[in-house]
Amino acid sequence: MSEGKKSKRIGKGQISFAEYLVAVVVFIAFIGYFSFQLVNFLPAYLGQIRNERVRGEAYQLSELLINDPGFPINWHVNIGATRRIGLSDETRNVTNLISESKIAQLRTQCSGSYANVKNWMGSENDFSISITIFNSNTGLPVSVYNCVPVNPSVRLINTTIRRFAAINSTHFAELMLQVI
Repeated sequence: MSEGKKSKRIGKGQISFAEYLVAVVVFIAFIGYFSFQLVNFLPAYLGQIRNERVRGEAYQLSELLINDPGFPINWHVNIGATRRIGLSDETRNVTNLISESKIAQLRTQCSGSYANVKNWMGSENDFSISITIFNSNTGLPVSVYNCVPVNPSVRLINTTIRRFAAINSTHFAELMLQVI
């Protein structure tokens, strides 16, 4: 090649500025699209996470009420020493057998101070408890106990758990717990 004619030849592995600019623009467009998709997906994902947390808490609270006697186990007798409530009948130590006297004490405490009950249950969220006692022979309801917050919060996500437990040979109970 002569010195008078300078060639604009590009060597191996080199690209022109225009090609570089196109590659950077395509990369930025890809990152922008990916970020936009992620931002649109995030609220739904966070909603699902909260839903799973509420559902897990609802099951834990129902398990605590039905199969835990509470602490101390005779909390219904000495309410001043209560650290955790549970409805399990401590005299028999049987799964899914609850005490009618503990249900009555829970009702009394709920009507007096829902905040104390929420604290004893260790719940972050508001909840409502409905316990219906049925006659085993007829299947008809004998009594209904409710524990609801004074000022319930309204949320789109809530979970309801329904469980059955025995009380004695003539009665059984349906516990319906809703975490709001």
